[in-house]
Amino acid sequence: MAKIPFVKVESLGNDFVIVEQTHTRASWSSSRAAAICDRRLGVGADGLILLGPAVKDGIKFRLFNADGSDAEWSGNGIRGVGAYLAAMNPRQSEFHLQALVGCIRIGAKRRKGGGVIADFTRPMPQVEAVTSRQARQIAAMIGRHHLAGPVHVDAGNPHWVFVVSGFGYEWEQIGAECQSLNRGTRGINVEFARVLNRRGIELRIYERGVGPTPSSGSGALAAVAACHAMDFIDKSLKVSSAGGTQSARISASGESVTLKAPARIVMAGVWSDGDVTAGKKH
Repeated sequence: MAKIPFVKVESLGNDFVIVEQTHTRASWSSSRAAAICDRRLGVGADGLILLGPAVKDGIKFRLFNADGSDAEWSGNGIRGVGAYLAAMNPRQSEFHLQALVGCIRIGAKRRKGGGVIADFTRPMPQVEAVTSRQARQIAAMIGRHHLAGPVHVDAGNPHWVFVVSGFGYEWEQIGAECQSLNRGTRGINVEFARVLNRRGIELRIYERGVGPTPSSGSGALAAVAACHAMDFIDKSLKVSSAGGTQSARISASGESVTLKAPARIVMAGVWSDGDVTAGKKH
């Protein structure tokens, strides 16, 4: 039975288990990742983050979704790592991670009472209309609240964004329906973006490999990109969801987006893993 040290972090209600690779010899499979994320039988989390080793461009970052599938990156996960690294390195306020989407810089400003305000900057994603008949049929399920979309947004991971005037429909069901149309990317992250005004949007989020979730950093990035492309928003705005609010700032050139939100360590411990299939590498 493996004993695996971990730290659990959260940002806006999106929680992650962090395991430093140098602290364990355990290999990782889909089943082991899903087991540690299980909310009844494991630690419980929206995802598992493996950190390390350090390389030239930063600390290696690998992410599993709660169902054990691989994911490219997570904005809230990145911010959670910022809270963890800031606690481990109290004299530093800037860190670099090497993820599948490239090098990501994290800024971490400590808060009174614990945790940090963490920020990251990403290139403005590309936005493309989705014109398939099936996508139009799904959009029709939103009814009178549908304003635009879906649009496909490549935020380093795949998203569909619907721009809406409200949430009076079964958005969880619609998010689930979208998965079957995106088997090539093992599902899709889906955001329903309600435009409150030019300085604010509100989201409902269906995350690939997780389901409905209270917040998403990459989802906020995708929604900002979609609403910016359609000229619904200004360059500085708030992005709210059930988990809380992120501050978004689009650069003057429109080429990048910075997202900022609180993050903190929830707990630390050692997980005893009895998964007999875990030695099979993923």
